Amino acid sequence: MPGARSREVTVLDSITKAELLEKVRAARAEWEALLAEIDPERSSEPGAMGDWSIKDIVAHIGFWERTVLDGLRTGERGLQGELDEINERVFLANRDRPLDELLAEERETYQQLLAAIEALPEDELSAPDRFAWTGGRPVWVLVAGNTCWHYPEHRESIRAWLAGR
Repeated sequence: MPGARSREVTVLDSITKAELLEKVRAARAEWEALLAEIDPERSSEPGAMGDWSIKDIVAHIGFWERTVLDGLRTGERGLQGELDEINERVFLANRDRPLDELLAEERETYQQLLAAIEALPEDELSAPDRFAWTGGRPVWVLVAGNTCWHYPEHRESIRAWLAGR
């Protein structure tokens, strides 16, 4: 999953639910502020990150948030393939969808993910063996990797794209 592979985290690392939620919400506020700067008319233009447009990135973010949410709900990851293959499938499945639809879906997923985190018992956040789909990592690492660590992965390229227009 994005973000999770780019951070070195040991099983000894832990975070409280309140700390995690604070980090997620702070990163999300920055993400939403950045999205507010984008002209919806340009949201389909490629180049915001490689060949991806803004709406492609929104679909990508939403997919990975949904993946974590589904894992928290079902206890299973349910993904097949390598990261690049999965991202390509997400791109192809969503490239013709309108921005407003993608944003609404992604924002709803984000709210549901927050609720799932809030409902998770505190001790399960750092338990590396609680969810099989985490590959032995604490679930908070996968949550952070697909929220507060994931948004910044795309933020800088979007800022550069905005500056270049």
